[in-house]
Amino acid sequence: MDLALLDELNAERAARRAAVLVTDLDGGAQRLVRAGDAAADPLAPHLAEALRSGRSGKVEAEGRRLFLTVQLPAPRLVITGAVHISQVLAPMAAAVGFAVTIIDPRTAFATPERFPGVDVRALWPQDALAERPLDPFTAVAVLAHDPKIDDPALEAALSAGCFYVGALGSRKSHAGRRARLAERGVARAALERIRAPIGLDIGAATPAEIAVSILAQLVGELRRRPARPPAALVLAAGQGTRLPGAHKLTLPLGGVPLVRRAVEAALAARARPVIVVTGHEDALVRKALDGLDVTFAPNPDFARGLSTSLRTGVAALPKETERVVVLLGDMPKVEPALIDRLADALDPAQGRLAAVPVAGGRHGNPVALARALFPALTTLEGDVGARRILADNPDFVVEVPVEGEGAFVDVDTREDLEALEIHEIAAAASDVDAAAALEAMRAEDA
Repeated sequence: MDLALLDELNAERAARRAAVLVTDLDGGAQRLVRAGDAAADPLAPHLAEALRSGRSGKVEAEGRRLFLTVQLPAPRLVITGAVHISQVLAPMAAAVGFAVTIIDPRTAFATPERFPGVDVRALWPQDALAERPLDPFTAVAVLAHDPKIDDPALEAALSAGCFYVGALGSRKSHAGRRARLAERGVARAALERIRAPIGLDIGAATPAEIAVSILAQLVGELRRRPARPPAALVLAAGQGTRLPGAHKLTLPLGGVPLVRRAVEAALAARARPVIVVTGHEDALVRKALDGLDVTFAPNPDFARGLSTSLRTGVAALPKETERVVVLLGDMPKVEPALIDRLADALDPAQGRLAAVPVAGGRHGNPVALARALFPALTTLEGDVGARRILADNPDFVVEVPVEGEGAFVDVDTREDLEALEIHEIAAAASDVDAAAALEAMRAEDA
């Protein structure tokens, strides 16, 4: 290897940046491709797969045999809070290959005796992370349950693009956490990346069980499959006739337009590209999504029903798209994690061509569809969606259990929107009775 090339490779390694060394097996020529340049490289598909899997190997491109040597930084786990869960999680994470760091300024907790063999830093997160910055190959788990310790770490993790960000606490405490971080200028789309409550939902109760749920979740994020991300279709072309006098999708909920909430959820998930199908009041929808990285697909036939938007969306998908998640623009409570779970549940080799969220026997939205069903979407007519295809082919459908109401809450009327506003207030304030407040509002309006 050329010494200059070796110096470049070592520099990327020292900076904890991914890179691929491309070797021409026929002629011996070598070149280095940095991860940030991979998407624009002629070998982009091969490089993307190599960087995702971390596996080196031979490929063929343009009639030449090449060997891709992948260099990925070793994964790290940074934990804030030298608590009981951390005492179990740290050795477990180290056993599966993570370099673990515990950060906690409370010197009574952050001691070598409580964490033998672990890098323990009795510092405030902002000080500890200034010495060793976070990066996309780091997972962050905030467990201190103290905003002064956890919030700076969360802000740093979201800014650095860490591959996993999780936070201990209930949904109510997370609502307060989101509000605090938003006040500090953290974007809503970034806040959607926080896994909270942290860990897989396995009914964990003890510190050891919670540690297992956390480790399983972050390993799953590190090793996620398949190679190509799913696309997302956000259907935002409807006229919203049950909410006259306004364009429903552009009405604010918590100061954010309904359609923007749906699109931000898709962007916070792994879906790429995110395609928004527009129709009625196209200009207003585009304005509501100003600044977001989306592709617009205008549907001139929107008045003929939902099927026309599906056809428009499918026609706009990149030809290499293998999976798509179809979201409705009037469902503002769908979480990014659900979008990812639905896409990951598809497995065409096993006959799993569609995935739907389910709770109590009730099917919700969004739905994920494999490429094999795309032609069927183009045959629909009238105001019907993908559910017609799922009903006709139940053997192709996998049900994904969900908690909460996010997969079932849509906005059809002014009353629906008012109810959601009240529930959002109630989530952040325990002394608010959502049902009573909503009834009082309706009585006042009457």
